[in-house]
Amino acid sequence: MGAVVRSGNKKLVAIAFALSIIFTITLLYTTLELPNMLNTLLVESFPDYGLKQEEAEQFLSKIRPISYICFITTIALIIFGIVLRRHKLAKLGSLVLYLPTFSYFASTMFFLTGIGILRIIWLPMIELAPGDSWSQKIYAAATFLELGDSVYIPYDMLRFLFTSLIRLRSELVDSSFFNIIVYLSALIFFVSCTTWFYAKFKGIKIIDFSIYKYVRHPQYLSFILWSYALLIFDKYLFRPPKGGYFAPPPLVWLIAVFSILVVALHEESVMIKTFGQKYEEYRRKTPFIIPLPKMIPTAILLPFRKIFNKEHPERNFEIAFIFGLYGVILIIISIFY
Repeated sequence: MGAVVRSGNKKLVAIAFALSIIFTITLLYTTLELPNMLNTLLVESFPDYGLKQEEAEQFLSKIRPISYICFITTIALIIFGIVLRRHKLAKLGSLVLYLPTFSYFASTMFFLTGIGILRIIWLPMIELAPGDSWSQKIYAAATFLELGDSVYIPYDMLRFLFTSLIRLRSELVDSSFFNIIVYLSALIFFVSCTTWFYAKFKGIKIIDFSIYKYVRHPQYLSFILWSYALLIFDKYLFRPPKGGYFAPPPLVWLIAVFSILVVALHEESVMIKTFGQKYEEYRRKTPFIIPLPKMIPTAILLPFRKIFNKEHPERNFEIAFIFGLYGVILIIISIFY
């Protein structure tokens, strides 16, 4: 009987492994191929407003009303998804909010200029300029959108260590970390998918083994790492053409990541209601997103525990409080960073 069970487990692992390979390759293929297809459709109809200033002025004037609608709708999806506990709406809003960052990456790294129209969601920010000149508008947009610059601090510390103390070339450090983080995120995604498929086949409700033994949300972690690698590329590896302008992505990245973390907390509240103490035990011994020393998340949640006398935020107000608090702190740090 034991041999049959082991044989059955091996078959399930093999099936989960194969499905994860197919799923990961499909995702990578569509990530590379769909932007090319979309770019082919868009490049003939929409100009790359980042390079030609006069055309950009005219284009922005025409498109700005639509841009405001896109921006407000995206934020509304996130807010209503969280308030109404419609997690799929919040996830959709987070994905749409991140599209401009992806289009930034695609148009700069792969020169897919047509896909730059996806940055329409950022265009309202360009209107925040104190004057009418193009340079003032660029400055205002950059100043606003770079309010998330504090997210670069962890990487800047690593960069300083390798460039100043170990004395490696900055180009080598940046390209190496970019590749390492991208491949690491792909590996985490693949392993988490394999584990998830296997658990579903076995009928396991709470996945607490394999990579889920070290973090509760490894698939979200893979997205955060992958997108953070794009931030590194955008800031340190890409050099825009002379006269070109590309809106910086840190603030939008920060909002998108916060949205994902909020969705993860809501999912956990559902799991606790469904499985009770069993999931509580799993949450108590397993890190949330990043496997950090326990003292770090303890310190992060200290203000919350002092105010609400609880270990974890669960209600909408509690979640909004903790992310609002640290959102403001990170933005203030960005101002002086």
